[in-house]
Amino acid sequence: EHLRNLEETTAAKQRIEGELEVARNIQMGILPKIFPPFPDRADVNCDIYAAIEPAKEVGGDLYDFFRRDDGRIYFVIGDVSGKGVPASLYMAVTKTLLKAVAATAPDPRTVLATVNDQLAADNDVSMFVTLFCGYLDTVSGELLYANGGHNYPLVYRAKTGEVEALQAQGIVLGIVPEARFELRRTHLAPGDVLCLYTDGVTEAMNPRRQLFDEERLIEVLRRTHQLSPEEIIDRIMDAVATFTAGT
Repeated sequence: EHLRNLEETTAAKQRIEGELEVARNIQMGILPKIFPPFPDRADVNCDIYAAIEPAKEVGGDLYDFFRRDDGRIYFVIGDVSGKGVPASLYMAVTKTLLKAVAATAPDPRTVLATVNDQLAADNDVSMFVTLFCGYLDTVSGELLYANGGHNYPLVYRAKTGEVEALQAQGIVLGIVPEARFELRRTHLAPGDVLCLYTDGVTEAMNPRRQLFDEERLIEVLRRTHQLSPEEIIDRIMDAVATFTAGT
């Protein structure tokens, strides 16, 4: 009887692991993975790269970007509360809503406000998501952005060598209906680097329970700003892996 129970438990575990692997492939499949992202558009004079590494089989982090009809590049990064299957389902719903709204919304503030109302309307499980959303005009360099409780993105300024955080006020999405979000604008100049991330980077912990934190991320950005976005991300991932030392 013990052997039969063990066989049944093992089979059930293998089935669940197989389903999680399929779920992971579906989740990763809805995120953009073609880089460079606009090979047929010579007028898009910016380089983009992204990477994601869930802590479990599936997770709640998300990113997306596409070229709008008005020529601006829409981009977003987010982090759903919790981990695992619930977070991955909420992530998929959020990303779908974002893409539908961002195609026609006039600015990032409107994107966050609209998606927030849709998420908050039927949120019986009280989950939430942090989001940073931007519209970039790659001709003028103008960047419009809004933030819903997410980590402030970092901008390396090629002209001064300084790193600044793009701050904007706004709460997490999915909890409070009709929440308001601040719309801000800045400009990106040739050589500037915009780095977006989730707390999986800054809150990565080493064996001494120290956090990687924003200062270490800024130092990596200072050392690698002249590299391509893909190389910068590789260096950041390497720095986090070295810091955490397998934790």
